[in-house]
Amino acid sequence: MKNKILYTVIILVLTLSFLLTSCNNEIEEKGTTIVCLGDSLTAGYGATTPGVDDKSKSYPFFLQSKVNLPVVNAGVSGDTSAHGLARVNKDVLSHDPQIVIILLGANDFFSNLLNPTPVVTTKNNLLEIIKKVNNGTREIYLVKFYTPAVALELGSSNGIPNELVQDLINQYDAMFNSLASEKNVTLIEDIWSGIYGVHMSDQVHPNAAGYEIMANLIFNAMEPYLKSGGYLK
Repeated sequence: MKNKILYTVIILVLTLSFLLTSCNNEIEEKGTTIVCLGDSLTAGYGATTPGVDDKSKSYPFFLQSKVNLPVVNAGVSGDTSAHGLARVNKDVLSHDPQIVIILLGANDFFSNLLNPTPVVTTKNNLLEIIKKVNNGTREIYLVKFYTPAVALELGSSNGIPNELVQDLINQYDAMFNSLASEKNVTLIEDIWSGIYGVHMSDQVHPNAAGYEIMANLIFNAMEPYLKSGGYLK
């Protein structure tokens, strides 16, 4: 009888130890920041002075006021998806993120318009970024840098026929929809509502008021996850 009791106690202790270890591992796997990986739209290009980055009035800056995790602005003007991929370890993973927002592809898109290259190259770069970031517990937000109306207007203003622009839009739509099927990835489809043609510093970039609206649009898409994780201010 004593041996049976002792055996039961040992099993309970081992089970409790396993559960505590699992809980601790889960806590340790939670990241400590939100990292915004992107190009000029993340760096705050034109926010206060046309042609100049101003991270103090960028969308990550405005997002910071809504969340209780530090927000890291990893935006570099002019970056393509290849540049973003090259920076993942240094500029993203080194900050121990729990949430990663990826806003890349605009420079790839305009390069595709002017000097056609396979869209699959951009897709592979973004997929590799997602794979590097995705440890199973991080939440990833993949942001479309365009709406069809915005892309068509930009193409038209640069003398590019609408049918060529529309064909590229279709390819990019298919790319983003495919990437959004990856685990822990949420696609944010419209960051231009109320901004484009209204709160702009040039044809492509918002001003400070525009970046604040952009932050609100991104926040709205993230809010359910932020709320469930206790990341809201």
